[in-house]
Amino acid sequence: MRLVTFERLGEERIGFVQGEKVFDLTLCYASLLRKEGVAVAMRVAQALMPPDMLGFLEGEERALEEAERVREFVEEKEGEVEGPNGERAVWPLSEVKLKAPLKPKLMVDFSTFEEHVRMGFEKLGMSIPQEWYQVPVGYKMNPYSVIGPEEPVIWPSFTQILDYELEFGIVVGKRGKNVSKEDAMDYVLGYTIVNDISARDMEFIELKAMPLGPLKSKDFDNATPMGPCIVTKDEIKDPHNLKMVARVNGEVWSEASTKDMHWKIPDLIAHLSKDQTIHPGTVMLSGTPGGGCGMHVGKLLKPGDVVELEIEGIGVLRNPIVKT
Repeated sequence: MRLVTFERLGEERIGFVQGEKVFDLTLCYASLLRKEGVAVAMRVAQALMPPDMLGFLEGEERALEEAERVREFVEEKEGEVEGPNGERAVWPLSEVKLKAPLKPKLMVDFSTFEEHVRMGFEKLGMSIPQEWYQVPVGYKMNPYSVIGPEEPVIWPSFTQILDYELEFGIVVGKRGKNVSKEDAMDYVLGYTIVNDISARDMEFIELKAMPLGPLKSKDFDNATPMGPCIVTKDEIKDPHNLKMVARVNGEVWSEASTKDMHWKIPDLIAHLSKDQTIHPGTVMLSGTPGGGCGMHVGKLLKPGDVVELEIEGIGVLRNPIVKT
């Protein structure tokens, strides 16, 4: 299932995409419940499948199971579905605006690709510390910086060197604590694409001054495009073998694969959940693969550029770079 948050006439809703159409999950669920004889169908639908992705994910496995029932119901009706009171519940994708699929509670950007780490330390005149191989390391990000497809990345006033970073997003779908690597995949809801926009000149200053991870270099309004959807894990056969591509103005700048992740998804979940509860709606990022940013290929973004990130099985995340 391809879960989305979309805007229609100024109102945000959640839905799923099939072909070139988006189906409103809450309204379609209410219609299914009405068919099954539930007297307060809309009230029940709004409780279990509210028109907000984070609220939906709070329902964990039950919510996803009911969403699958909705999809089967839509297929039985051959896509001809209305809300329980005749409300329009289906739109062509061309008539809605896709938003970031989720406003996460927590975002953690891990560093899982050894080649990216090596290239980064080389820029600082260093080699990879042996500690990098002991545990998956990363930093917490600002969820308020998340934007959706087609929304502009606003060039920060404090940088001259702006870069994209092609990253694989893993969305948590179930609460857990001290999760084992063996059970870790049970806590994954699905996958998305994230562009970790980076102000490189500020980043080098921050890392040299005190290597605690980036701050302002990756933390500003509109710094984190996400989307276009969350693809549930059942649709991705092997999340550790997905092609990754970045294009700028239609030209391929980066090609990579999730197969090169040194730290795999179970490693990340097991580490993050040590003595800490992970919650539905947490997004873990893979970090950038080797060659997965402009810095690696010797190219720089400029105002007016359009960046497209694509990951096999998920789709394309497209955002313009705007300087005001």
